[in-house]
Amino acid sequence: MDYLTLTNQVLAELNEVQLTSSNFASSSGIQTTVKGIVNKALRDVYSSELEWPWLHGDKTQVTYAGQKEYALPTDFRSVDFESFYLVPTELVTNSTFDSDITNWSTVSGTPAYNSGGNGRLRLNAAATSASLSTIKNKEYKVQIRVMDTSSSGSSLKVQVGTSAAGTQNLSTTITVSDFGDGNILDTKFTATASTTHITLDNDDSNNLDIDFVKVSENITPKKLTYITYDDYRRRFLSVAKTNSSDQYGTPDYVFKTQDGKFGLYRIPNSDGYSINYEYWKTHSDLSGATDTPDMPARFHDVVVARAKYYVYNLRSDPQFTQFADKDYREGIKRMRIELINAPIEMLDTRINLGSNRRGAISG
Repeated sequence: MDYLTLTNQVLAELNEVQLTSSNFASSSGIQTTVKGIVNKALRDVYSSELEWPWLHGDKTQVTYAGQKEYALPTDFRSVDFESFYLVPTELVTNSTFDSDITNWSTVSGTPAYNSGGNGRLRLNAAATSASLSTIKNKEYKVQIRVMDTSSSGSSLKVQVGTSAAGTQNLSTTITVSDFGDGNILDTKFTATASTTHITLDNDDSNNLDIDFVKVSENITPKKLTYITYDDYRRRFLSVAKTNSSDQYGTPDYVFKTQDGKFGLYRIPNSDGYSINYEYWKTHSDLSGATDTPDMPARFHDVVVARAKYYVYNLRSDPQFTQFADKDYREGIKRMRIELINAPIEMLDTRINLGSNRRGAISG
């Protein structure tokens, strides 16, 4: 149900004149009161449980070399600091060629875009290259999927080095033998400079299609250990203030800052990390007539029941107020069973940025 329908259901219960899409925005009197009550009821439903699935969000934060603290999403209500993982960042821009071959430079011939599949880079007697920001002496992983559209068993030459034609850290050839699914190159190289070039070369006069090119730091996704800000101050802050290069490296710890951000230690030594974590979003009130709650539609009756509770209480009708409250609480219980499979009282294992409290949440 949208905002208009929810409001009209409550108005109908009160035998009041219902609204239309044309006069919804200019409502007055009891109609405006009920609109406010519907939003109040929604807030009650949303706040009755911290982990409603529709409020769950995933966030990826790319690190910057030398930057210790990072802002949290603007719509967060709470953050699960036990969910922070460090993962390698994809270094190739437009690596799946979904829409074009931007960021790939011509080395020879005429590299082309092929819209087949989800989009591919086509090489026919042509070579192309892309530049990557790397860290000297770091090991990187390369994955390339190549398709042979002519079933001739062509080979793709892959070179990785300081320039498209310079000293090579990696030079290998992949021959396509599976013409249906293509073949995947999966290998590694160690960077020798801050900029590395990857070159793809097909010198045969037949089509080779590159489905994707993935280059990332060769690290295993790692769970970051949560520590409190006091722990961070006691263990690391005095050393971190020296701004010594010893404080830079691969992050191991995450902490909540005093100004509502998250911090990392060690301080990232690279732009090549991504931090993945989970959080729960804040609720936004409905505004326009066609606005719809984020929650599943089959539970919109719970919002109506809570709104009825408020309007009957406003009209000093204790009997119907009690009936509506019973319907609401039974509805919340049903939602918890179906959506979370948890009892009415739950143990909160997350960390709410509004406080450091961990404990029971009741409806």
